[in-house]
Amino acid sequence: MLNYTRDHSVADGLTYIATWNAAMLISQDIQSAMMAAMSKQAPVFRD
Repeated sequence: MLNYTRDHSVADGLTYIATWNAAMLISQDIQSAMMAAMSKQAPVFRD
């Protein structure tokens, strides 16, 4: 991330990071954590 943003504009860097986060943070754990937080319960994660 740092190498990319160093050589590009702020707008390009933010777009790049947003795209990377959208692709890499898709998992069942994120959904479980969010649902647990909304229902004020402890999350249960698969091993």
